[in-house]
Amino acid sequence: MNMPTDRGIEAYRLNQLELSVNSAEPVELIVLLYDGAIESVRRAILLLQAGDVPGKAREITRATNIVSELRAILDMQQGGEIAANLAALYDYLRGQLLQANLRNSEEKLDGVAGLLSTLRASWVELADRQREKTRPVSGTGPAVAVRAG
Repeated sequence: MNMPTDRGIEAYRLNQLELSVNSAEPVELIVLLYDGAIESVRRAILLLQAGDVPGKAREITRATNIVSELRAILDMQQGGEIAANLAALYDYLRGQLLQANLRNSEEKLDGVAGLLSTLRASWVELADRQREKTRPVSGTGPAVAVRAG
């Protein structure tokens, strides 16, 4: 029996990610961005512990780019105070990532991962609420999507 190679596993993972992105709602896409940022920060921690400074820097750069994208997609005109608060938080996270990279600080990386995880949980809750609002009503007739007005 042939065992899957790392390349095969990575190809499968990328295919699954592509399927997730293509079928996701906008809020779910934001959750996927958080997943990517958190994964990169966690990898950076492991690489830092292993002494792989270039790998750590690569993962921190990836996380920083994702956080920058999260900030860039904020609707500052429509989002009001929430968007302004998120923008400030994203700026703080980018600063923490920069400091973590410059100082090889596992503590700063842990802090960023914690904040990203907390924010992600809020977006997951929002995604769940949106799914609940559009879930078909069960009954004997055809399925009817229910949307909150």
